Amino acid sequence: MRLEVELLSPAERQRIADAAVRLWGELPLRIQGIEELLDPLRDFGCRIDGERVYFPRPVRDRVLERIAAERMDQPEADGPPPWPGSDLEMFTHGQALLACDLESNQLRPATCADLEEWCRVVDAVGVATRSHPTFIATDFPSACSDFLTFATILLNSRAPARVSVYSAEMLPYFIEALAVVRGSREAVGPDAEFATVLWVNSPFMITRENVEIAMGARRLLGRPLTPSTMPVAGAAAPVTIAGQAAQTTAEALALNALTLAVDDRTCGIMHNPLVMDMRAASHRQSGPDVVLHRAVAHEMHRHFFGGHARLFGFNAGAQVVGPQALFEKGLGMALDVLAGARSVGIGCLAASDVGSVVQLLLDYEMALALRHLLREVIVDEERIGEAVIARGVPEGARFLESAHTARFYREELWLPMFLDFRNPLGWQRDPSDLIDRARARARELVLEAESQCPLTGEQRGALRSLMQEARDRVGDGGAR
Repeated sequence: MRLEVELLSPAERQRIADAAVRLWGELPLRIQGIEELLDPLRDFGCRIDGERVYFPRPVRDRVLERIAAERMDQPEADGPPPWPGSDLEMFTHGQALLACDLESNQLRPATCADLEEWCRVVDAVGVATRSHPTFIATDFPSACSDFLTFATILLNSRAPARVSVYSAEMLPYFIEALAVVRGSREAVGPDAEFATVLWVNSPFMITRENVEIAMGARRLLGRPLTPSTMPVAGAAAPVTIAGQAAQTTAEALALNALTLAVDDRTCGIMHNPLVMDMRAASHRQSGPDVVLHRAVAHEMHRHFFGGHARLFGFNAGAQVVGPQALFEKGLGMALDVLAGARSVGIGCLAASDVGSVVQLLLDYEMALALRHLLREVIVDEERIGEAVIARGVPEGARFLESAHTARFYREELWLPMFLDFRNPLGWQRDPSDLIDRARARARELVLEAESQCPLTGEQRGALRSLMQEARDRVGDGGAR
């Protein structure tokens, strides 16, 4: 069960690639850099004029030759895509400043209490992976809200979860907090559970703060540079899919030169485009247009580095729990899984800008339905039940009473918590819908879910001291 994706022909990919290489040769990458980054670029052959880094022909040839050599070393990357397996995982995501209130279903500023509650509920539901914190509390000082978010998760969760570092000044606090959890500073290395991405502001711009965060993580943790970018087609890149792909592929090739110069490694084509919604006068992270932009970005990575393109990025643009959110989430998850995804994000609305406990539970049920659809169909003597059939048929439709049914019905049948499959008369006696039932369960979890944080009292005290020190360092810092 897999949709193979190829939106562009080889000739079309080559046409975009040729345009990207020409643009790469013409356009400088503007870096508000520090010498720790600029010196390796000079040694690599780049020409630097103030903040502008140029990539002469020998540099471009060197990068393209390295990319081609790496692809030659992985011939399997151009073969048919492997079966991704039958297991489906769920993860929470988002960096929301807004919460969709459980009771009113209205938006309000997210708070520290929302984040603490989220940690307890996610652990109670059994979601093991968190790609982002979901909530960035607006009652934290903005200058240290990234670190306070990370520390709050440590104090309220079963395990550390990923938070992006957005302030270079806070990076040492992240490291020290994780050292408290892991037991020593030496135990904190490149695998630290916080992100230090070298974010690129399209078109062709890297700010000083991003440079200092990425280089600081490289220096302090041994973590290689990891560039990424989310260009907004129609605002920071051309509105056309082909134009956006040409510009951002050129940008990505420049970033491969950067990572080769600093870490002797390529970084691929890593951009995840958004679109500018002309009606809403805002960027948008969901919709079929976004999916097509992102799929072509994958195809350009495939063109240079091999591998397989896929559809992804089916977020929900809906702001609150309701029919639009269910429509977008259901369609998006199904297409993602059909296209090979085996992990799906749950719990967010407005792409990643709103978090909702009710939506978390609804999304979880959707993912369970897809997991059941992907399950292996086992054929063995016990499941065929030949003797059960031979004995049962003469008696008529009595399989409901059989031990065979009792043995296998939980394994074979999908038993949702919120979807209602009662007959109409049964429903009329107690009418409700799945959102009502999800909200009732969310209410129970919020009241009953306990913190699964395993830290000792001493570790908790150390983390709270670091949180206070960070607050004191930035002063009030201005709540968001």
